[in-house]
Amino acid sequence: MSALSFANPLMLAALAALPVIWLLLRATPPSPSKVRFPAFILLRRLARTEETPDKTPWWLLALRLLIAGLVIAGLAGPALNAPPPTTATGTVIIVVDNSWAAAANWDKRRTAISNIANDIARTDANAYLIATAGGGEQLAPMSGEDLNRAAEKLAPQPILPDLEATRTLMADLEGVVTQAQVKWLSDGLRHDGADAFRKFLSSLGKLDIYADDHAGGPVLYPPQADGLYRVQQIDGGDWSGDLVAFARDDRELSRSEVQLTAGQQYALVDVDLPLALQNRLSRARLEGVASAGAVQLLDARNHRALVGFMNAAKTGGDPLLSGAYYVRRALEPFAEFTNGSIAELTASDASVIVLDDIGVLRAEDADLLRAWIEKGGVVIRFAGANVAEAAEQSSPPLLPVRLRGGGRAFGGALTWETPQPLGGFASASPFADLVAPSDVFVRRQVLAEPGGETTQKTWASLADGTPLVTGERLGDGALVLFHVTATPEWSDLPLSGVFIDMLRKAATLSALGPEAAGEDAQLRLPAIKLLDGFGMLHTPPSDAPGLSLREAALGPAASRLPGLYGAPEAPIALNAVNIDDRFEALSFADAPMLAYTGRQAVNLAPPLFLIALLAFFADAIAALVLSGRMRFAAALLAVICIAPNAPARAQPLDTPIDEISVEAALATHLAYVRTGDPAIDRISQDGLAALSRELTRRTAVEPEAPIGVDPETDDLSVFQFLYWPLVAGATAPSPGALANIENYMRFGGLVVFDTRDDERAVPGVVTPERQALQAILQNVDMPPLAPTPGDHVLMRSFYLLSDLTGRMSINPVWVQAGDGPNDSVTPVIIGGRDWAGAWASDELGRPILPMAQGGERAREYAIRAGVNMVMVALTGNYKSDQVHTPILLERLGHE
Repeated sequence: MSALSFANPLMLAALAALPVIWLLLRATPPSPSKVRFPAFILLRRLARTEETPDKTPWWLLALRLLIAGLVIAGLAGPALNAPPPTTATGTVIIVVDNSWAAAANWDKRRTAISNIANDIARTDANAYLIATAGGGEQLAPMSGEDLNRAAEKLAPQPILPDLEATRTLMADLEGVVTQAQVKWLSDGLRHDGADAFRKFLSSLGKLDIYADDHAGGPVLYPPQADGLYRVQQIDGGDWSGDLVAFARDDRELSRSEVQLTAGQQYALVDVDLPLALQNRLSRARLEGVASAGAVQLLDARNHRALVGFMNAAKTGGDPLLSGAYYVRRALEPFAEFTNGSIAELTASDASVIVLDDIGVLRAEDADLLRAWIEKGGVVIRFAGANVAEAAEQSSPPLLPVRLRGGGRAFGGALTWETPQPLGGFASASPFADLVAPSDVFVRRQVLAEPGGETTQKTWASLADGTPLVTGERLGDGALVLFHVTATPEWSDLPLSGVFIDMLRKAATLSALGPEAAGEDAQLRLPAIKLLDGFGMLHTPPSDAPGLSLREAALGPAASRLPGLYGAPEAPIALNAVNIDDRFEALSFADAPMLAYTGRQAVNLAPPLFLIALLAFFADAIAALVLSGRMRFAAALLAVICIAPNAPARAQPLDTPIDEISVEAALATHLAYVRTGDPAIDRISQDGLAALSRELTRRTAVEPEAPIGVDPETDDLSVFQFLYWPLVAGATAPSPGALANIENYMRFGGLVVFDTRDDERAVPGVVTPERQALQAILQNVDMPPLAPTPGDHVLMRSFYLLSDLTGRMSINPVWVQAGDGPNDSVTPVIIGGRDWAGAWASDELGRPILPMAQGGERAREYAIRAGVNMVMVALTGNYKSDQVHTPILLERLGHE
C-alpha cells in the first residue's frame, strides 16, 4: 500500500489562506466586454432600472483556488513510498553485495540506494557506499546527490563478494564513525566470513540487513561428465523456464524445459544433441534470467572427442588385460570411440588416436600420423613390452623423446629400488593444475634418454625425477607418451582418478589450439569477451588482464573475470559458477532479514506543478472568453490542441533499405563479390572470415561475419573493404554495376581485384582471369596504376612489410600511382596472388589450402598483408607521414 508523506509539511498551513483568496477573487468583477458603439440603438435600449455589477463565475473561482492549492501542495514536497527519515545523526553506511547473485533483482538495490540518497539529501548526514565484489576503491563521504550519482554507476560484477577484503577496506571507518546507520544490501547468499562480517558491521552502528525473496535466482552449473546440466534454485522456491544452448555464431541449437518445484533443490537437464552439434556449443543459459550465474560458457574441454583405437590394439581375451579397456573407461563420459587402421583413423573425424603398446610403425603410417598431428590431432601412446623391445632394437619413430632399450623394473629380485610414487606435474604442462596422488606407484617403466630435451618435454615424473609422461607440440596438435602401460600391469595409474584427468586434458589439446598444447601453462591468454554481472558478453577494455591455464583452473576472482580468453577460434572459458560450488541462502537466527520493497519513492511535486500550469492556461482561456475575445481564445486553443499532434516528418524514403545494407551499416563487415562459382565463393567467405578473426585477435577492429555482395543490385557504400576474385569466362558487368563500382572507389572504398593466376601469368600471355579483369577495367574510370613501391602506406599501415604476400608472390601488385583524390589513398589493389586462399581456414584455425610457395611462414606474412589492407581501407593514409619521415627530417636539417 502506497504511503504519502511531505518533505515540508509546514507549507500546508498556507492552505488556510484559500478562503481569503476566494473572497478577494469574488469581490473582483470580470473585465468589461468591448462592443461597437451604435449610438442610436444604445440610447433606445437604455435600461431604466438599477443594475448591480456582475460577479466572477463560481467555477472560475474554483479553478483559481485549485491552482493556488496545487502550488501550495507542490511546495510542501509530497512523495509516495518515501523511506522513513534516517535516524543517524551524521553517517549512513551502505554496503552492497554487487555480485552476479544480485543481478536478477538489481533494480531493487538501486531503488533502495536512491531512496536513502533522497532522504540524506534533505539532511546534513554523510553517506559511504561500499561494494563487496570487485571493490578496492578509497572510502570517501558523500552527499545525497553524490550517492545518487555513484549508485547510477554501480553495476553487478560477475564474481562473488569478498567479505574479508571489504572488511579490511572498511577498517578505517571504525575510528571515524560512531553510531552510524548501517544498511547491508546483501545478495541473499551466505558467503565465507558472513558471520564475522555481520559482527563487524554491527560494531559500526545500527545494522539493517536486506535480502531478496528468491536469493541468487536460479543457478546453472557446468555440464557433468554425462552431459547433464544441473539447475539449482538456492532458496528452494518455484521456478520454471528454458535452458537454451547456442552455437558460436549465436544460432540456437537446443531448448530444454526446466521445472523446479518448492523444496526441490535442483533439476537435471539433458541437452540431447548429435556429437557434431554438441561440439559446436559455445554457451548455455537459463532464458530470462539476467545473471552471470545463469550462464555457462563452453569450450573444447566440454566437447566430446572422437577417440580412435588402432586395430592392432589388444582386443581379444580378457578385456581387463587390454589397455583400450582402461582408456575407454576413463574417457567414456567425455568421448565417443571408433576403431580402424591408421589410414582410416586419420581420414575420419577422430581428434585423438590411441596407440597402445605399438612398438613398430610402418613408415607410411608414421608419415600419415605426423601430418595428421600437425593439422591439430592428438596421438596418445602407451609403453609396454613391444615399445621397450623396439627401443632396444632401434629408435622407434613418432615419439616425443628418445627411449632407452628394455625397461626399468622396481622391487625385483635383482634390483634394490622400491616402486616409485608419482613426483608431480611440470608447471609448463597441461597437467599443471593436477595434484599427484600419494597412493599411485609405478613398478616398471620405459626410460627416456636423459638430456635437456627430455627435461623440457617431461609433463609428469616419478618421485626420483624420471619421466612418467612426455609430450611435445607438433604443428597444431600434440604427441603424448605414457612411459607405462595402459593396464595395471606396470603401475597403479590406470586404476586412479588422476588417470582420467590426465587423459581428458590430453584429449582436448587439439581443440584447445596451440596456446594449450603443453608449451607453457603460464602463457597469458588475452581476454576476448568478458561476462558482466547480468550474464552478457562484451568486449573487454584494452588493459584487461590475461589468463593462464593454471589460473583458469582456480576459478573467477577480482583479477580473473569470467569470459573467453585466448584465440577467437579456440577460446578458453572461465565461468562464474564452477561444478564444485555450493550456495546457501543467507540467514541469521538472531537478526531479522528485511525485504526490498521494490517501490521507488515518487516525488509528486512535478506533476502537481504541471497540473497547476495547465489549469492556469485554462483560466487564461476562460478569462478571454468572458471578456469577449472569442476569436483570440479560439485561435490560442487551436494552437495548443493541434500543434503537438502535427507530425514531424523527415524526407520520406523512396525505396526501402535492404537487409544487407542495414546489417553492414550497424557493424563492420568485410565484403566479397559473389562470382557464382561455389568453390571460389566458399574460399572467399572462409578467407575473409579467417582474416576477420585475425583482425579481432590482433587489432582493435572487430569485424562481424563477411558478406557476399552483387555489384548489380547491392549498395556498396556501407562497406569499406571489397574483395573481388576474378573467374575465367565471367561475363562483363552491366553499366549499372560498373557505375556502382566507380562510385564506391570514388567515395573512399577499397577494391582488391585478385586474378589468382600469379603462378600461371607470364609476360606476353593473358590468362582467362586477366581477360575478365580487363573487361571490367576498360569500362571503369580508373586512376593511373603503378607497382606497389616499398615505401607505400600499405607496407606501414599496421605491420612493417616488404611485400603484399599471398599464396603465390611472383608478379607485382598494382595500386594507384602518385597523388589522387580521397587524400591520395589508393582505391584499388590489383594482383594475382590468391590472398583469400592464403587466409582461408576452418573454425579451428587449420588452413584450407596449402601455400604455393614459402610454407606456413609465408601464410603468416599473407595474413599481415591482409591486416594492412583492411587498415588502409578503414583509416586511409594516417601513417603516410611515417613513410615520408626521412624526407621531412632531411628538409628540417637543411633549414
